[in-house]
Amino acid sequence: MKSRLLSLIVACAVAVSFLGAGVPSAHAARASALTDAEKAARVIATAKQYLGTPYEYGSSRLNKRTMDCSELIYWAFLEGIGLELPKSSRTQAAYVKRIGNYKTDWRQLKPGDLMFFMSYRGSSKSAYAGINKQTQRITHVAIYLGDGRIIHTYSNKSGGVRIDRFVGTSWEYRFVGGGSAF
Repeated sequence: MKSRLLSLIVACAVAVSFLGAGVPSAHAARASALTDAEKAARVIATAKQYLGTPYEYGSSRLNKRTMDCSELIYWAFLEGIGLELPKSSRTQAAYVKRIGNYKTDWRQLKPGDLMFFMSYRGSSKSAYAGINKQTQRITHVAIYLGDGRIIHTYSNKSGGVRIDRFVGTSWEYRFVGGGSAF
């Protein structure tokens, strides 16, 4: 009796786990027909809707009243093109690496690509000299807008989600890698 009940429970669990598996949302299905440039434009437009949203490290992701850097990325991709990315900057970087789109030269990036950064060590380029960036822990993520600009959020004092130039700043010196998530 116990064996039969256990078999029934396992069978139900397996059946439930397949419900909806491999069935994209209508939004994701429409987005899959878009070019990469169109997907990037949608992701960027969605991220810009959050300009000024206050920063909160480790935000709950249950609401969008506050967000941290990886949550901005999560919502921009989910709402923009129906792509649900991992929820931390490190796992987002691992995802981009896994799908084979990772680059270590930011000049090779296109608008809509994700950019990953190491911890802050100072505002001068010399503060990052001699560091093997590929061994550094990723602590921040942003979306590349093109023309040396990014959209991101990084501290309570920063004013929340914002657009910054990163060329010649500590953001450029902290850049570890990046690439397309689609």
